[in-house]
Amino acid sequence: MRQDLVVNLAASLLAFGVGWLGRALVHYYRTRMPAARVWRLDRGRRVVMVVGESGGPTSAYPKIPETDALAAMNLRQFLSQDLGLHEAATVRARAFAMASDAEENLVVIGGPVHNGIWTLLTDRLEPPYVFRQFPEEYRIIAVDSGEEYGESDVDTATLVDHAVVVLAHNPFAAGSRLIMIAGCALLATSGATQLFARGEIRALAKAYDTTSPLALVVRVESVGGYVRRPEVVAAANFTQAPATRTSPAPRPV
Repeated sequence: MRQDLVVNLAASLLAFGVGWLGRALVHYYRTRMPAARVWRLDRGRRVVMVVGESGGPTSAYPKIPETDALAAMNLRQFLSQDLGLHEAATVRARAFAMASDAEENLVVIGGPVHNGIWTLLTDRLEPPYVFRQFPEEYRIIAVDSGEEYGESDVDTATLVDHAVVVLAHNPFAAGSRLIMIAGCALLATSGATQLFARGEIRALAKAYDTTSPLALVVRVESVGGYVRRPEVVAAANFTQAPATRTSPAPRPV
């Protein structure tokens, strides 16, 4: 009888172990692996999120745009849930320190209106989609075709906005990641971060080559305040120049 008890206990432990291992493998292949393929972080370096600032350049206490703050919060949550990365620094654009932060994994949130780091980095990337200023708005322009994407009111209850999402190498450190997200208006910046949620990031990893620098134009639609899932409406891989160091390498003694 005692032997039967031991056998039953061993069988139960084995079944528990097999079930736990199976669930862990499913979680890895369905969640962690797709997320890692898109994020492609250098785990030896920090993640630094650079958010824009509203107000003029002389404002003593500039505010972080609400949509940028929400975007940063969303991305921190996805990193924690899917990659187990619980620490990510968030800094304002004007507080970004090239000397200490330039070679980290960078996540830049907000476009050229509120975030000067966006322009600093895109000038070194030459992505296929860029922001261009018009008299009353900024729009996204496809460099090759000239196609335009922007904000528009479909009807009294429906608002459509577009964002650029760039997945690239950090131009100051090739092993580090650079992710950039910015909308033409307020809606798309935070809305586009949902591409990094579990279901969406799995589809993103499957549909696109994330081993090469990739730029996406993302459509975000709000219907009566309900924000629908983001939709990729244009995408292109692009060639990136080799990374340059932020300071000269020390000479051997």
